[in-house]
Amino acid sequence: MTANGFVKVKSVVKPYLYGGPGVATFTRRYGRWLPASVAAVSPDSSHYSYSEPYNDANGPRSRIHLVDVATAADRVVFDQGFYAVIGYEPEGIYLFAVGYADAPNSGLWRLDPQARSVRQIASQNLTVDYVGGGAAWYSDLGPGDQPPSSLTNPMARAFFKDRVLRIDLKSGVVSPWFRRPGKEVHAIGVDGVGHPIVTGSSPTDAGTSTAEELWLVTGPDQGKQIYGGPGSNSPDFVGFGTLLADSHGLWFGSKKGVFLYTPDGTLQKVSTAVGEVAGRCS
Repeated sequence: MTANGFVKVKSVVKPYLYGGPGVATFTRRYGRWLPASVAAVSPDSSHYSYSEPYNDANGPRSRIHLVDVATAADRVVFDQGFYAVIGYEPEGIYLFAVGYADAPNSGLWRLDPQARSVRQIASQNLTVDYVGGGAAWYSDLGPGDQPPSSLTNPMARAFFKDRVLRIDLKSGVVSPWFRRPGKEVHAIGVDGVGHPIVTGSSPTDAGTSTAEELWLVTGPDQGKQIYGGPGSNSPDFVGFGTLLADSHGLWFGSKKGVFLYTPDGTLQKVSTAVGEVAGRCS
């Protein structure tokens, strides 16, 4: 265990692979499990990245590791500031600044692991929800919109967000993509061609919700609702989380099991196993 309660884990199979706790991704290419989230695995499955937090005299910091799956070579490629990994794309490893002392996670940087340098992609004034499909996705409160009247707590109202925006990772251009006035919305992943999957909810001051929605957004303001049901204050709450796309469709982990959304537009439960989808089988 290191500072901040971080517990480094290692694989069962040799050569031992080290990473962060609580996540795993299976790589078909190497036939083994990696101790990393699917978002932190390179597209070709040859490498993965993880963040190791620690404390020094200046406060919390982190080391960004890059691991070679075939050889288990594990090297620190960045150690400046307090960052965590949000995505691994062909052009580099994407990081966000970790919030602490009640501050939210913020900004977006692209790490070049060979040069060991970072380039800022998004302002520290925003929190990126997901990186994928050639874009970073984040939420804000749409112009002229107001939090729902059901939210009376000042903090809940201040953090309410009803619009999803897209940042093009090459050009940096920001485009409004999806808007649901009165609903809290966040991108949780992308389909096989880069269309975002967005969750919507009806929040309460207590931090719960009275309704849950799932949307496939195929273009700016072009969304198809693929699920609607009770919120987290109900025992029937599904709680869609991890999303993975393959030739069969879109796989979702949830609190009620594993769901598959097929190309014909059908969403069905395929397993009662509760938790996250393990990862990209590639």
